[in-house]
Amino acid sequence: MSEVLRLLEDPRFTEMFGDIPGVIQKLIDAIRITTLSRQDASPDFIDFEKIPKMEGSRHLPGLMHAIMKEQAIRLYYHPFYEDKPYFADVHPYLLKEYRYRWYLIGLNDFKDQVRTYALDRIRDIRETDLPYRPRQFTARDYFRNALGVISPAGPPPLLKVAVQKTQAQYMITQPWHETQNIEQEDEEEVIFSFRIHPTYEFRYLLMGSGKDLRVLEPGWLRDELMSELEETLNNYR
Repeated sequence: MSEVLRLLEDPRFTEMFGDIPGVIQKLIDAIRITTLSRQDASPDFIDFEKIPKMEGSRHLPGLMHAIMKEQAIRLYYHPFYEDKPYFADVHPYLLKEYRYRWYLIGLNDFKDQVRTYALDRIRDIRETDLPYRPRQFTARDYFRNALGVISPAGPPPLLKVAVQKTQAQYMITQPWHETQNIEQEDEEEVIFSFRIHPTYEFRYLLMGSGKDLRVLEPGWLRDELMSELEETLNNYR
């Protein structure tokens, strides 16, 4: 463990494999705690976050092989919003992990659109004879203006939110997105701006902040969230 710790903390490791702070830091913390604790028992003064089992990971080897070999595949896929599964011919491009789930990003051959597929909703994978259509994007550029696994087409709007000062400190120390910027600050609140598509994942953060946050711009997003809040109140009446 000590040897692994030294490797992970070596700057050359980060230079070689890229900046993956979340995973690496958790490994480093776990090794440090284990080496400082008794080897024959788990310390009762440390409580790690419980990570659920990641369903669908059994598909990872086959999908990785298809991506590296540039092989088009046929998925038997059953999304949550459909009553029955369906077949989809896909040109696989990218595997992405988000919130303890694995996703496949690929070009749907029939729709001619880049789509996202949750690995835990894949029932079967088969190879096809379709000529592979190489990807025309990089992962960083594709997700630059989005949060989560869905990236809408087109330029993102400018979002501005006002956050109560105490809660704003959490956002400052752990930004929601790389485009986050402080526009204005006073004794009561901080105004943040984002260049981001307001996808479900980002709206979830906005709504989850409750009374401590209000959307300033754009107006249409403010109106949509107000409507959702009214529906929420009606559910409690």
